[in-house]
Amino acid sequence: MKQNKPQSVKTTLFRLRTFFPDQEMTLLDVTPKYAAATYMNVAKAQATDTHRNQLAEVKTFFRWCVKAKKWLKENPIEEIEGVGKRRHGKPQLRIDEARRWLDAANELAEQGDEGAIGAMATLLLGLRAGEVVSRVVRDLDDGGRLLWIPCSKTEAGRRTLEVPDLLRPHLLALTEAKLPTAPLFGLHWRDWPRKQVARICQLAKVPKVCAHAMRGLHGTLAIRAGTTPHVVAASLGHETAATTLQSYASPGSAHHAGMGRVLTLLKGGQGKN
Repeated sequence: MKQNKPQSVKTTLFRLRTFFPDQEMTLLDVTPKYAAATYMNVAKAQATDTHRNQLAEVKTFFRWCVKAKKWLKENPIEEIEGVGKRRHGKPQLRIDEARRWLDAANELAEQGDEGAIGAMATLLLGLRAGEVVSRVVRDLDDGGRLLWIPCSKTEAGRRTLEVPDLLRPHLLALTEAKLPTAPLFGLHWRDWPRKQVARICQLAKVPKVCAHAMRGLHGTLAIRAGTTPHVVAASLGHETAATTLQSYASPGSAHHAGMGRVLTLLKGGQGKN
């Protein structure tokens, strides 16, 4: 009803079924006591962010049951508080590691490896995994200089990004002989960028990180290169700079800002954007 993407709907259903695996249960069977005990069992078996995300989904579902459908008079989940401290941000590569990673990815990209090109987009453009796999040929505009993100996770995610010189020819090569509405990277699930980033981490002999960590690293490097946080937030599609600083840029990034840009910093202070 909210026009969520199919994968988002599947994720919601998965979280609800994990929380309430008994398919024979009815809504009336879910008492506050039962829900609290279920959550504690889930919390013992999962990482903090995972079980707290599940709790949030379940709360939203039961609020819908109460307010929208009138199936219940009260929300049996409402008073349950999440346990454990959430992690903000993912482990990121260091600058030297990122340089080795980018060199390895670019070498593959020059051979036409579309997985490497998609992985580079997470770092050099700060794209979400879903934004990578959702791109179509016509999103690459102005001779490959611009990449349009017409729809995203949030309203702020709708943006147009300047494509770095290093990435531009690789993206243009992916458009050859394709229709304007054809997927730029081919048909993939949203876990595809994560697998590609991890593959290149192994080749470059650097710590394994996820695609979302590369997006965070983009924020870290941009701020270190002297870009103001609100500009970085807009580039990443965040509503506020606070989100960027709290959950994406590594601690202290804003205190080490200098002149330059992300790719310049990765190239050791040489080269163009």
